[in-house]
Amino acid sequence: MRNLVLSTDINALMPEGAQSVQTLENALEKIGNYSSVQVVIEGETPEAVIAASKKLQAEFETKEWVQSAKYYEDVEVLIRHELLFLSEKELQELEAEVYKSISIFFARELSEAFNTEVTFTLGGFSGSSNDEFDEDRVKEVEELMSKPPSERRYFISEDETTMILVVAPKPGNESLGDAKIMIDDSHAIAENFEATSENIEVGITGRIAGQVGQFDALIRDLKIGLGSAFLLISLVLLLAYRSFMSIPIIIIPLITGILSTLGLTAITIGQLNLITAFLTLILFGLGIDFGVHNFSRYIEERRAGTDRNTAIQIVINRTGRASFMAAITTAASFFALTQTQFRAFSEFGFIAGSGILFAFLAMYTFFPALLVTFEKLGWDPNDVMIGEEPKERGKSILAMRYPRAVILIAILGLGFAAYSAPKIKFESNTKNLEASMSSKYEKARTAAKTVLGQSSWAVMVADSYDELIAIDAYFTEKRETDTETPTIRQHRSLLSFVPPPDVQERRLAVIRRLKDTADRFSGLAPDKYETGKEYLSIESMSVAALPPLLRQTYLGNSNSPGYLFYIYPDIDMADSSNTEQFYADAAHINLGGKDFYSASESFVLVEMLDLMRSDAMRAVLLVTLTTAFVVWMFFRNLPASLVVLVPPLCGVLLTLGVMGYFGPSLSIMNMVILPSLVGISVDNGIHIVHRVVDHSPNADLNHIMQTTGRAALLTTVTTLIGFGGMITASVGGLRSLAILAIIGFTLCLLMTWFLLPAILNFMSIGKRAPAH
Repeated sequence: MRNLVLSTDINALMPEGAQSVQTLENALEKIGNYSSVQVVIEGETPEAVIAASKKLQAEFETKEWVQSAKYYEDVEVLIRHELLFLSEKELQELEAEVYKSISIFFARELSEAFNTEVTFTLGGFSGSSNDEFDEDRVKEVEELMSKPPSERRYFISEDETTMILVVAPKPGNESLGDAKIMIDDSHAIAENFEATSENIEVGITGRIAGQVGQFDALIRDLKIGLGSAFLLISLVLLLAYRSFMSIPIIIIPLITGILSTLGLTAITIGQLNLITAFLTLILFGLGIDFGVHNFSRYIEERRAGTDRNTAIQIVINRTGRASFMAAITTAASFFALTQTQFRAFSEFGFIAGSGILFAFLAMYTFFPALLVTFEKLGWDPNDVMIGEEPKERGKSILAMRYPRAVILIAILGLGFAAYSAPKIKFESNTKNLEASMSSKYEKARTAAKTVLGQSSWAVMVADSYDELIAIDAYFTEKRETDTETPTIRQHRSLLSFVPPPDVQERRLAVIRRLKDTADRFSGLAPDKYETGKEYLSIESMSVAALPPLLRQTYLGNSNSPGYLFYIYPDIDMADSSNTEQFYADAAHINLGGKDFYSASESFVLVEMLDLMRSDAMRAVLLVTLTTAFVVWMFFRNLPASLVVLVPPLCGVLLTLGVMGYFGPSLSIMNMVILPSLVGISVDNGIHIVHRVVDHSPNADLNHIMQTTGRAALLTTVTTLIGFGGMITASVGGLRSLAILAIIGFTLCLLMTWFLLPAILNFMSIGKRAPAH
């Protein structure tokens, strides 16, 4: 267990070798550490936030993990070459506007001088005093030319009261442990700075801060869930049996089973993912079923006058047989999930199946030893309450009195499910699945997004310069022609700043003509001419001239050849339906017979959703068929097998109906509940039907429902507590999982408690009892 780690990486839910995951890993190897810690500094004046940013920059640069801390970028060479970044068409349009504006200017000057309309033609310039020109465009160009190129571009808001300090970590700091150190350091610096500064607020945000925040929320939820589950289950046991000793006798063996499960998980899988992280909590509610059934049967036999050893033999030979059937059935249904590709299903199935078997083993080895030990220490099982004997046998169970009405209600419920289930909605907003973060984090995140712009992107790796040109041409055409469902806002690569030599030469030819024109009319505005000629007196741009940050962004790791091509969406990527459209436009292209794939965490999510949809029905079918086969193998009696299977299947269908009509929406987090319902809920039916078969033809169903049925009720309550421990989780996906589990298991319990005995009234179960 010491080697078991918790992964909050959503990629851990995908099968190994998945295209989107492999593409992302390859791209990240080329990009290097693309994450950063974003420090948001808010103050009352620009001077205050700049001064605070300088001090914070110095503080962060003392940390070992920091590679750079910047609140501005060096942009002088980029601003000086702004005209070069325009397309040839845009430059030609600008040149035409300049010629037109000059012609109109001279025509109007002459018109004013001679007090008449003038048409002016000279040396390629032609215009009329009646012509109109774009005054806003002229002002825009004048404003650009009237000031020298800026050396820095600050990461500051429009009102200049919010600045972002971008802290980039050194390579090799990609693990969750490294992230926690970075964020802890960042919060310590921010809190200390706020405490010693006036009117300055410092917030920490960014991908690394979000990752750590989600992890901390998960751990916090897990601790609260485990603590509350332990207390609530202990309370339920105490109320059910009126004996404090029931708690250690049932729970201690369960804990050993859970510890064994986690140890096996560490050896085989090595980690827990976002879904399996809460299996400890879930197994606490599931594994206790065996202990409840064993304890109830043991107390029942001891209160009936059976001696200790005989009572233990009955527990092992009779209740144990039913428990063994239930354990194998439930474990087999979980293990069936390992045949799916979606790792949220397959790993959940393996760990849950193993947990059921370990819990069973603990309850039939450690549990009997505890019974003997506690009795020798003075505990009297006759003091334990297990329910009152019904006064009128055969008439106290509602399903026994009105079986037809119960079956009719169940049929009507299935009709409701058939009507409502097709209306089930899918959770398309991934933000609803995440943990709610602090208001300060959200405020900082919003400010950083406003200042730095949208952070979502997809990246494609080109192996050669020619491939980069081809990819750029493809997406340029794509943006120009896709007018019906455009999803791409822009694309950026090295070519955005260093165009190919022949393209640069054609653009420079237009820029030189513009400079010649400016030289010819320099006397009209000498000051503006002196400033503006810096933008016109430029040569070709080279990679070496780019700022280091830009070179890193578009060339990536120098040890890995190739070029990086970024694609930016024009849609809200939190909505999975939008993400799927962007995926269709940008995830894969084929140029010259070669496939190119874009890397993005959002694209991993799209493929995950597709995989989950395709695996979900397969998972439910696998679990149902496996459960049905194992149940039939144990009973070798078709009517008995059907009685066991029909109630939980009806419960699952009713759950789908409730989801379609009321909610919750289906998501990647709660989908695992649906196949689990059948495998888990069938346990109660196995215990009840096995006892009916075991006592045939003189089985007293009313008595069995008051004893074994009551234990089934208790085990379902503990299962609900296990899943319900997540109902207060800050992670939205886990809350929806808990809600769906509570709905599903409650409906399955109602079907077992009412529909199962009603069906037993209409079917002969004891004709072929299993061999003992």
